[in-house]
Amino acid sequence: MLQNNLGLLSAATRTALEQEPRVFIGGEWQTISNSLPAVDPSSATPVARIAAASAVQIDAAVRAARTAFETGPWPRMHGAEREALLRRLADLIERDRQTLAELEVLDVGMPIWMARDLNVGGAIGVLRYMAGFAGRANGRTVQVGVPIPGSAFFGYTQKEALGVVGAIIPWNVPLMMSVWKLAPALAAGCTVVLKPSEEASLSVLYLAGLVREAGFPAGVVNVVTGTGPEAGAALAAHPGLDKITFTGSTRTGTQVALAAARNITKATLELGGKSPQILFADADLDQAIPGIAGSIFLNSGQVCVAGSRLYVDRRIYDEAVDRLARHADAMRLGPGLAPDTELGPLVNARQQQHVLGHLDAAQRAGDELLTADPRIDAAGFYVRPSVIAVADQSAAIVREELFGPVITATPFDSVDEAVHMANDTDYGLSACLWTRDLATMHAVVPRIRSGKVAVNTEPMPWQGLPEGGRGASGYGRDLGEESFESFLETKSVLVRYA
Repeated sequence: MLQNNLGLLSAATRTALEQEPRVFIGGEWQTISNSLPAVDPSSATPVARIAAASAVQIDAAVRAARTAFETGPWPRMHGAEREALLRRLADLIERDRQTLAELEVLDVGMPIWMARDLNVGGAIGVLRYMAGFAGRANGRTVQVGVPIPGSAFFGYTQKEALGVVGAIIPWNVPLMMSVWKLAPALAAGCTVVLKPSEEASLSVLYLAGLVREAGFPAGVVNVVTGTGPEAGAALAAHPGLDKITFTGSTRTGTQVALAAARNITKATLELGGKSPQILFADADLDQAIPGIAGSIFLNSGQVCVAGSRLYVDRRIYDEAVDRLARHADAMRLGPGLAPDTELGPLVNARQQQHVLGHLDAAQRAGDELLTADPRIDAAGFYVRPSVIAVADQSAAIVREELFGPVITATPFDSVDEAVHMANDTDYGLSACLWTRDLATMHAVVPRIRSGKVAVNTEPMPWQGLPEGGRGASGYGRDLGEESFESFLETKSVLVRYA
C-alpha cells in the first residue's frame, strides 16, 4: 500500500487548508455557505472545503471587474505601473513557491518536483515575461489618400484594453493555467473574473491572496470557485464580459463557445488533444524513449499536449516499443510529496475509471497491452503507465482523448503513411517528431496539422511561444505576443486637418 500526502505537508500549507469556503470579489473575501470538498487524490481523502458559488457571485464578480475597468484606478495606470504589479506578484509566488506547490500536489496529485519546478516555476516565468508587454500596446500610422480636393487627412490606429475578461481553467495545472490567462490580460489593462475547476481550486485561491498582497486595485482580479454547470456556465453566458478565455475539454469548450456567441463575446478556446509522436528509424533511442515517455506520462498523462499516439518506423518497432514498455514499468508511482515519486494518481475516481475502461475495451477488442496491469492496490486514484499495441486506427482508444498515462503504438512503413496517421484525428493541438535527420524534420513539420510541433523533445510550454490548436483543439492562442494581442482592441482614427 502506498502512503499518502497528508503526513508530509508543511505548516504553511496546513494553515491554508484551514481557510473557510470563500470567494475573492472586489478585492475582498466573501464567505459562502455552500461548499464542496477538496480531495487528495493520493488517498481519496477530503483535505479542505471550497466555496460552491452560484450565478449570484459570478454576477457580483463581473460587476466588480466592470467597475474596476471603467472607474477605478486601473484604467488610468501607466504600463510601467501595471508591469511593476505583475513583477511584484511574481516575486510573491516565488516567495511562497513551496506552499503553492504542495497545494497543487494535494489538488491534482502531481509529483512535488513537477509542481514546484515546472508548474509554479513556469507561472513565475510567464508573469515576468508578460509584464514586459505592459505599455507596449502600440498602434501604427497610415498613409491616407481621400479624393477630396483641398483636404488633407491623417490616419492612425491605437490599441486599447479589451475590457472585462472571464477566464475558466481546468484542473490539471491550475496555477499555471491561471497565470496563462491573468498575465497577458492584466498586462493589456483588462480586468478578470477567474473561475478554476471545482476539482482543483486551492492554489488559485491562495493566488488571490497574493494578488491582494501585491497591491492590485480592488476588482481587477476576482476569483470565484464552484461547479462548471453552475458557476462556469453563468460566467460563460454573462453579458457583461468582453471576452471569455477557456481551457478544457472539447465538449465543454463547445458549450462555452455557444454561450459566448449568444452575446457576441470574443472567445479563445484551448481544448483537448490526441497528439501524435512519430519515431523515425534514425532517431537516437537513448534520447527518444525517455522523451516519448515524458511526453505522455508527465502528470500521469493529464496534459493537453500529451503525446498519446506513437507511430514507429517498422524497422525499429519491436525494439522501440519493448524499450518504452520497460521504461514505463520501471516508473515509480506514489503520492506527489514522496521524494522518489515519478507518477502520481489521476485527479479523481471518475477519471481513473474512464482510463481503465478504455484499456479494458481495447484489450477485449484484441489489442495487446505491453506493460503491467494498470491497476494498483491503493486507496488513491492510480493507473500504471501503459503502452498498448493497436492496429485499428478507428479504435476509440486511438480516437478519443483519455487524459491518462496511456500511449498507443502502431508501426508505419513510409513517411507518407506516418504523416497520414498523425493527421487522422479531429484534434490538432501538438505533435512530436523524433529524428536526427534535418531534412526529414524540415519536410515533415509543415505537413503536420497542429498548433505546435516539438522535435527531439517533449512539447514543453515556453512563455514566448504561443500555445493553441486547430480543429477540435480550439482556436486562439495562450502565451507569446499573440496572447497579449488577443486582449487588445484596435481602434482606427481618421483626422481631417485641412
